[in-house]
Amino acid sequence: MKKVVAALLMSASMVGSAVEIGGVKLDDTLKVGGSDLVFNGGGIRVKYMIAKVYVGALYTAQKTNDPNLVINAPTARRMQITMLRDVAADDLYVSFIDGLQENISSDEFSAFKPRIQEMSAIFQAVKEVKKGDVIALDFIPGKGTQIMVRGQVKNVIAGDDFAKALLKIWLGPKPVSSDLKKDLLAN
Repeated sequence: MKKVVAALLMSASMVGSAVEIGGVKLDDTLKVGGSDLVFNGGGIRVKYMIAKVYVGALYTAQKTNDPNLVINAPTARRMQITMLRDVAADDLYVSFIDGLQENISSDEFSAFKPRIQEMSAIFQAVKEVKKGDVIALDFIPGKGTQIMVRGQVKNVIAGDDFAKALLKIWLGPKPVSSDLKKDLLAN
């Protein structure tokens, strides 16, 4: 009997526990495009030093604290956003655009305009994200960025180059939040 209890306790300790940030439970592993990913890090996006907007979580094939390795990885990645408040989708879209413009050249931004319009159409269709809603940006090499809102795939925007640019919103030289960047890479 003691051996059975010991075996059960041992197997329970080997099962990964979910991470919790800001009251949001995050999986420590998940699949994207058929690839196994691990929780790399996560934190809270705070705006104007007081407004908690969302919990951001980064999933990668291997844990790393190097933003360039994540951005340029030839493997799948996920940036997951769990809303902590209701926000108009247009406002969230504008923050994505601001993050892009801060981290890529104006020539790159111009070249991405058709794909940025695709992203705009997704946000316009969603209209509003509510507290608890999950937005997942799945970066799938050779395919592009699959955007899911509330568990439903909204679209796939082609291009590994666009996926890299989007990751720079959170991991680039001028991220939307330095604290969040640090937390996403604090594996």
